[in-house]
Amino acid sequence: MSPGSGLPRVVVVGAGFGGLAVARGLAKAPVDVLVLDRENYHAFLPLLYQVATSGLSAQDITYPVRSILSRIPNARFRMVEIAGGHLGERYVETKVGERIPYDVLVVAAGSTTEFFGNASVERYAFCMHHLQEALELRNHALAALERADASKGPERQALLGFVVVGGGPTGVELAGMLAEMRRHVVPRDFPDLADGMRVILLEGRDRLLAGLPPSLSQRALAQIRELGVEVRLNTFVDQVSPEGVQLQGAGWIQARTVVWATGVRGAPLGEELGLTTDRSGRIVVESTLEVERHPEVYVIGDLARVRGLEALPQVAPVAIQQGQRVAGNLERRIRGEPPLPFTYRDRGTMATIGRNRAVAHVFGREIAGRRAWWVWLLVHLIFLVGFRNRSVVFLNWTYHYLTYDLGLRAIVGPRRRQG
Repeated sequence: MSPGSGLPRVVVVGAGFGGLAVARGLAKAPVDVLVLDRENYHAFLPLLYQVATSGLSAQDITYPVRSILSRIPNARFRMVEIAGGHLGERYVETKVGERIPYDVLVVAAGSTTEFFGNASVERYAFCMHHLQEALELRNHALAALERADASKGPERQALLGFVVVGGGPTGVELAGMLAEMRRHVVPRDFPDLADGMRVILLEGRDRLLAGLPPSLSQRALAQIRELGVEVRLNTFVDQVSPEGVQLQGAGWIQARTVVWATGVRGAPLGEELGLTTDRSGRIVVESTLEVERHPEVYVIGDLARVRGLEALPQVAPVAIQQGQRVAGNLERRIRGEPPLPFTYRDRGTMATIGRNRAVAHVFGREIAGRRAWWVWLLVHLIFLVGFRNRSVVFLNWTYHYLTYDLGLRAIVGPRRRQG
């Protein structure tokens, strides 16, 4: 019970899409909700690549968690980092040793980058999973262009090499935006570099965007190649170094910027709580999203592997729908009713490739080109949290569309080694 209120305490670890869906779903339930996260903001992760390419600022895709929860009367927030806990005694423990008790625990801690045991990738490649990583990549890419402008010969060639590994939505969208930068920004800011910048997209499978129908994968491949991106399918990375990428079998790509946009694994919290996880670190849960032998513990989002639904994509719509199901099942529990299993309603998948270029598979329909691009813009504006964010992003996108310019190119904030 929550101290003072006498109501059951629902502790939600993670203020991402899934965690916030739980809090919203319990807004009228007779419970106290406590949301815990190591950051005090909710980040709209599908637009991280736009932060990394100077299209949007970090503030444009983040919103304070306290502001979101202020409209939910029975929800509170604390900024803490969870290090583990004890399921038998029903508490989670913070990094500083504080124990936070719960009656119901919802683990929505998300995921992190999967390096598949490749230490060179982990050490030298940039990732695209957290806001800080996007800011580091953005500043590194801009600094590489600045250094290339003052360099000659092989050094310039290496600085102008940009390799993106992974042909899923994140990799395709990032490569497309880098190509747009090369086409519209570099010739204005760096006239001497106009013909030197290379964008290479590597994918281990035989097509891009494997979650889409093959016909849309082909359309995406054609559109991204129209932008001048060099796409290599059936290609795997052996090693990454400060100078570039060594491919499996044969081949070397000289590049000072390598982005790893393939593979995610569950956040380490599952293992820290002593829960059963699969090879990718996801916690195995029942169809009701409950942990086996611990019906008071739920796991949702990227961290959950649902029995019978192992092929669910690790995307925001899944996390949101799972959060809604958990909230509904908690209300059913309060009424003495049995929980319902989770079922996923797939409303579609989409990816933008560049200006007026996108592919979308929505409600069973295949759309490509300009129409898909407008659909993508509309959907992402709708799901952004906060009126200010929607307004600023809309104005930024309008400005970019009219001027072909990415205006947020000042090198400020987190920076990493330059090779």
